[in-house]
Formats: sequence, C-alpha cells, structure tokens
Amino acid sequence: MRNLARLVKIINIMILLLLLVIGLIIWSVRLLQGAYRLRDSSLAIASVLVAVSAGGVVIVYGLMDGCLGQFSQMGTAQANAEIDFIISSEADLAYREVSVSPNL
Repeated sequence: MRNLARLVKIINIMILLLLLVIGLIIWSVRLLQGAYRLRDSSLAIASVLVAVSAGGVVIVYGLMDGCLGQFSQMGTAQANAEIDFIISSEADLAYREVSVSPNL
C-alpha cells in the first residue's frame, strides 16, 4: 500500500513538472515569435534562456530521481539489515533463556 501511495506521489510530481516544462516551452515560442515580429534580438535571447531553463528542469529532475532512488534503496537495505539484527538478537535471547532455565 505504501508503494502505491509513493507511486501516486511520483506521478503527481511528474505531471506537475511536465506542465511546468510545457509552459516554459510555450512561453519560449511566444517570445521567439515576438522577437521575429519586432526584429528584437533581446526577445530572441530571452526565448533561448527560457528554453534552456526548461531543459534544466528536466535534467535536474532526472538527477534528483536517480539520487532519491539510490537513497530509498539504501534505506530499504538498512531496514532489512536492522530486521535481521533484531531477529538474530531475539534468537540469541531465546537461546540464553533456554540455556539459563535448566540451571534454575
């Protein structure tokens, strides 16, 4: 159930970032159209900067997704190691109780 909630959260973030990138690209195209119509180089430069920022959003999302994926795998491995330790500690404790009981 937790995995499903996490998947829904990731999909929502992906949709939000997709809408952000689409909005930035639309804005970039409109700036470029205005630059062509007005023969203004500053609008063309602004259009390129907006398009680069849209690409930057995609790149940063890809990098963060990779980092967070590794962190979550490390957390899962650590949790499994802690569970193994707890189980072995309980088994060791049960062994000590059994070995001590006959001496009483």
